[in-house]
Amino acid sequence: MSWSELVAEALGASGGPPVERLRVRPGEALARVGEHEVSLIRTVWPDTEWSRVCAALASQPMFRARVLAGELPEATERVFALLGLDLVPEGWGGLVATCSCDRWSGRCHHLSAVVRALGEEADRDPFVLTRWAGLEKRSVIELVEGIAAGTKSPEAPDRKSGDEDDSPLSHEGEDVSPDVFASRARTSSPLSPHAFWGTLAPPPPPALPEGSGDRVKAAAPGHVADELPGFTSSSRPLSRSK
Repeated sequence: MSWSELVAEALGASGGPPVERLRVRPGEALARVGEHEVSLIRTVWPDTEWSRVCAALASQPMFRARVLAGELPEATERVFALLGLDLVPEGWGGLVATCSCDRWSGRCHHLSAVVRALGEEADRDPFVLTRWAGLEKRSVIELVEGIAAGTKSPEAPDRKSGDEDDSPLSHEGEDVSPDVFASRARTSSPLSPHAFWGTLAPPPPPALPEGSGDRVKAAAPGHVADELPGFTSSSRPLSRSK
């Protein structure tokens, strides 16, 4: 499946009038469709997330070789997804979409046209999607290369403007935690492939306040309540109101 097909499938949009101008910068895709200005705004990922995904790509020879060659194969979308990141936004719920037209009762065909144009641009240069999510192509390649060679600490990527778009909204580096792998990829070896591709241990159960077990059970209907385990050391029978 091509990048344009992935974008169209995720956002459920196709067709629409021609797009005269498309500009993608960190956090926003801007376009002019006919007489109207259209904007698709998404979340820009912090440096910690970019470090995790670039370390994951660096840990796999196939992905590492393709990225260092200036390529971003469609299969990398699955790598982002495994780390909880949506390089291609999953639906419109995570986007802020605006259009200068007067249609307010749903998505207009101008938005569909911009989605189509964005997918076509991603087929030509998939790194337009990484720029949209906050990191330029050159910075992605340098971070993967540095982590793979052991010369760059996977902490804060160097954010550089791409050749295609020197945007004033380029994301500046932030203070980040040294544990760039966070809770989803705990490992004593930052470049261990097993840390990324192995099965992660389930998180521990949350600490509940005293007496919460009875409140949870009281809210459960019928036989379900009888099957719920107690959350406190003392198990008392469920009281039912007459």
